[in-house]
Amino acid sequence: MNKNAFITRLLGAIFFLVISSPSFLSADTKLISTDDLYDLKEVSLVDLSKSGNEIIYSVSAVNSKEDEYQSTLLLLNTDNNKRRVILENIDFGKAKFSPNAASIIFLSPGRGKLKDFNQLWAISLSNKTKKQLTKIEGDILDFEISPNNEKAALVVNISAPKQEEDETPKPYVIDRYQFKQDYKDFLGSERDHIFITDLKSKKSTQLSLDDTNHYLPSWSPDSKRIAYVTKKGDFDRHNNWDIYIQDINKKEAIQLTTHPGEDSSPSGASRPKWSPDGKRIAYQYGGDPDLLWYSLQEVSIIDVQSKETEYITSSLDRNTAIQSWSEDGETIYFVIEDDMKSQLARYSMSEKTIEKITPPEYYLSNYSNSYIQRNNKVIFLASTTSEPAELYSLRNGSVTQLTFHNQDFINKKAIGSTEEVSFKSFDNEDIHGMLVKPDNFDPNKKYPLLIRIHGGPVSQYGLSFRFDWQLFTSNDYIVMAINPRGSSGRGHDFQKALFADWGGIDTKDISAALDYALTLDYIDENKLGIGGWSYGGMLTNYVIAKDQRFKAATSGAGIANLLSGFGDDQYIRDYITELGTPWGNTEAWLRVSHPFLNAGNIKTPTLFLVGEKDYNVPLIGSEQMYQALKHLEIPTELIIYPGQHHSFSIPSYNKDVLDRYLDWYEKYLN
Repeated sequence: MNKNAFITRLLGAIFFLVISSPSFLSADTKLISTDDLYDLKEVSLVDLSKSGNEIIYSVSAVNSKEDEYQSTLLLLNTDNNKRRVILENIDFGKAKFSPNAASIIFLSPGRGKLKDFNQLWAISLSNKTKKQLTKIEGDILDFEISPNNEKAALVVNISAPKQEEDETPKPYVIDRYQFKQDYKDFLGSERDHIFITDLKSKKSTQLSLDDTNHYLPSWSPDSKRIAYVTKKGDFDRHNNWDIYIQDINKKEAIQLTTHPGEDSSPSGASRPKWSPDGKRIAYQYGGDPDLLWYSLQEVSIIDVQSKETEYITSSLDRNTAIQSWSEDGETIYFVIEDDMKSQLARYSMSEKTIEKITPPEYYLSNYSNSYIQRNNKVIFLASTTSEPAELYSLRNGSVTQLTFHNQDFINKKAIGSTEEVSFKSFDNEDIHGMLVKPDNFDPNKKYPLLIRIHGGPVSQYGLSFRFDWQLFTSNDYIVMAINPRGSSGRGHDFQKALFADWGGIDTKDISAALDYALTLDYIDENKLGIGGWSYGGMLTNYVIAKDQRFKAATSGAGIANLLSGFGDDQYIRDYITELGTPWGNTEAWLRVSHPFLNAGNIKTPTLFLVGEKDYNVPLIGSEQMYQALKHLEIPTELIIYPGQHHSFSIPSYNKDVLDRYLDWYEKYLN
C-alpha cells in the first residue's frame, strides 16, 4: 500500500523465455530478458541553475559485481549540450546548486566518527574540491540553502547512539502508538529536527525544540524566516500536518495553516513555496482527513499575513502537486494527474485560469522548480510508453530531448505497442486502462493474457514506460493494465468509491476487464493470468477468491486476513479511521478479510513474494495465504527476500522477482 496518490514505482526484471515465432523482428532487434535490467539507466532531475542554462541530474545504474545500485551526478549545459561528471563512486543523496551556482551542495557520509551520518558537503564547480560543511552527530535527511547563500536549513534525525557491533543487542522498548515504519523498523524516541547552519562559521543551531518531527524547510526570499511542516500533540494518533513559520533568530513559531488534515505532508513531498515577495506560500492541501488517501491533493495559496487560503486547483477534481512560482509571482506551476496522464500546468494569478503546457504523451514525474521567464524555458523529466524517463526542455511550446541514456537499449530491443482501452463495468461505469502487445503482434494468433494491478490503492497506471510490461510482451504475453475504482486520475468520487470496501467494487471492475478481454479474438481464454504488488497483491487475492477463471496468479507484498494484520504494520490510525476497531466494527474487518476467510473458493495456482522486513504490508499477510493454499493443495510457493522492505534495494532480488513471475506464468499458462 502507498499513501501517496501519485506514482508507486517498483523496480523489477523479467525472465527470458524462448519465443516460437519472432519472425517479424529485424535481425538487429532482440527480445527483452531479465538480464537487460542491468543495462537500464534511471535518470533523475536534481536541480536547475538560476540562469536556467545548467542542469544537475543523476543517473542510477546497476553494479552487477557489487549487486547494488550506484548513482552518478552530472552537470549539463543546455546551451552547448556539453556534460561532465561531478560526483561518482561515492555515496551521495540530495544535491542542489548553491544560489550563486559556483558550487553544488550535497549530502554524503561524513568523515571519521561521522561516517555513519549524512553530512552537508560542497563541491566547487571550478576545481571539484569537496568540503564538509557540517559536523552534526545526527543524520541529515534534507536541506535548503538560504537565498543569500549564507545559511542552510537542515532536517536532522536525532536518535540514540548506535551500539558497538560486538555488544549484545538491547531489547526494543515499545511505548508509542505507531511503533513500526517501513525502512525504519521499530520506532523509539528518535526525532527529526530543523537545524540552521552558518556556512561560513560552520556553526549549527537547533531551530525546532519541541518533541515532534519537522520536515520540508523552505526559506523566505529575505533569508530571515523558515517555513516547515510538523504535527503537534500526540502525533502518532493523527495525520494533521500544518505549516509553521519561524524567524531563524527567535524560538517561537507561528502556525500558518489550521486545516485538520494534511497541509504539505512529508508523504506528498511538496515543499511549501514562498512567493517572490514573501507575502504568500503555495502548498499542497490534503482535503478531508477522514477520507485518508482517498482525498484529493490540491495546490493552494495561503496569505502569510491574513492566513486566508485560495484553493486554486479545486475546480479540476484531480490530484495536483509540486508547486512553484514564476519569478514575477504572477504564475504558479504544478503537476496535474489526469486519467493515465501526468502533465505540467500553470495557473494565472490575474486571470484565474489553468492551462496544461506539456504534451499528454509525456508522462511527467518532475520538473525544474524555478520557471525561467526570460528564457521561456522549463526542464522536465518524463517517460513515454516506448521510452524510459529522460530529461526534456520545453521552450515556446516546443519539446527537445536533452538526455539519451537509454537510447541504445530502446534501439536494440523489441518494444511492444501500447493502446488505451475503455469498457463498461457491471454498473455501467467506464473503466480505463491499457493493452500492451508484443512488437511482433499477430492478430490471427491466440495470446495468453496477464492482467496487472497497481498498488495504492489510490494510484494509477499511466501512459509511461514499464520494464516489466515490456518483458512480458517479449515473452509473448498480452498485458492488460487496469485502473479500477479507487484509482486516482478520475476525480474524487471515482477514487473514494473504494473507501472501506477493499476488494468490493474494484474486484468487479477487474472481472469486467477480463470479460472485455475475452471479447478480443486474439486472447486465449484458457491462458489467463493476474498479479500485482502491494495493494495490487491484495486485490489479486480478492479477485482469485471470487473469480475462478484465472489459471495463474502472482501476489507480491499483499495481505488477505486484515483482521489478523491489526497492529502488525504502520497503518494503525488509518485502518481505524477507515474501518473502525475490530472489536467495535467486526463485520467490516471480516468483510475486507474475504480472501483468507474464503480461501476454499480459490482454485488459482498462486505465487507469493514479500520482503522479510516489510512493515508496510508485512510478511504475515503472504505467509497466511501461502499456508491456506498449501493446506488446500492448491499449487503455491512463498518467496521471502532477506532484509528487504516494501520495495527492494538489491538488484539481483529485483531481477529474481520477475524471473519467478515468468517461471510461474510459463508453468501454469503455457
